[in-house]
Amino acid sequence: MDSKWLFVGIIVVVIVGALAFGAFSSTLPYASDLSPVMYFYSDDCVHCQRMKPILSALGDSGYRVKMMNVQKNPQYWSKYNVSGTPTWIAANGDALSGEQSQNDLKAWFDAHGAKIA
Repeated sequence: MDSKWLFVGIIVVVIVGALAFGAFSSTLPYASDLSPVMYFYSDDCVHCQRMKPILSALGDSGYRVKMMNVQKNPQYWSKYNVSGTPTWIAANGDALSGEQSQNDLKAWFDAHGAKIA
């Protein structure tokens, strides 16, 4: 086998492996499993989609939330007593639901220790 084709084969295997293990997946600037605030959302939720730019801006300022996808994990609805999305639940049990302004969400995050970066 020609060394050129061996090299191409190795590159293909590396790329496929990296894709399979998520090496090229994008990460959200506001997501962290270390956050004391859980964010319950659904990919199909229009209100959650509208919150993305606000969460991204807050993420750029060091605020983080633990991502809780209710669409992929329907048990979250009853386990955490979530009635709609978007919903944020802090470690102390305080909850905030619905679309929020950036200032209101930032104030709530500040009160619940979500600035961790």
